[in-house]
Amino acid sequence: MSYYTRIEQGAVTASPTVLDAIANALSLDEEDRAQMHRLSRAESPKHAADGPEALAENLQHLLRTIWETPVGVLGRSMNVLGWNYLAHAVFADHLPFDAPWADPGAVNWARQLFLDVAHRPRFVDWETMALDIVGRLRASQAHYPDDPQIRGVVTDLLAVSADFARLWDAHPVREQSLGIVQLDHPRFGLLQLRDTVLRTAEDDDQLLILFHAEPGSETEQKLHAISRSLVRG
Repeated sequence: MSYYTRIEQGAVTASPTVLDAIANALSLDEEDRAQMHRLSRAESPKHAADGPEALAENLQHLLRTIWETPVGVLGRSMNVLGWNYLAHAVFADHLPFDAPWADPGAVNWARQLFLDVAHRPRFVDWETMALDIVGRLRASQAHYPDDPQIRGVVTDLLAVSADFARLWDAHPVREQSLGIVQLDHPRFGLLQLRDTVLRTAEDDDQLLILFHAEPGSETEQKLHAISRSLVRG
């Protein structure tokens, strides 16, 4: 694993044939394999701007216009930069709605998943969701190796979460949509959603994530009802 780690850190390069052999030996999936090939091309690392990330203005406007689909925005360190009312109700109604704006960095999706005892039980398949977010952190770290916010999240979670350390040591990489996300919500019951992850041309480090229900499904009906109650509230 040490040689793979050096590739991940951009310290060495290797031919496509060698990379495929390493991927086969490590039983990497297609996304991990593709990421290893990208990293081996020794692309120049990105440099983050000083200070906490701020939600892109165009995404802020977009969140205000979407009411019947849960939508949120994640930054490069997995900080929640913003969400709409429905995403807040579904995923984090135990937190203040304005928390991402009032205290940038206070709501971090990775920390919520691993440390928040009110957040973690909502996910029926928590392990898959956790592996996805760890993989996204690894991908961000590869793009921004010197980013103090990413390093801080990783360091903190390694120190306090055995589950995070176990998954981090597996070296997952995720940059695509997760697929089906099932939640057992304490108020709304079972919700089955499908995520779509988008990046904007203005700031491709900010992930716009939409959680939509199958048309005509019970989950879609629940989301409509929740949305209507939020409008009335």
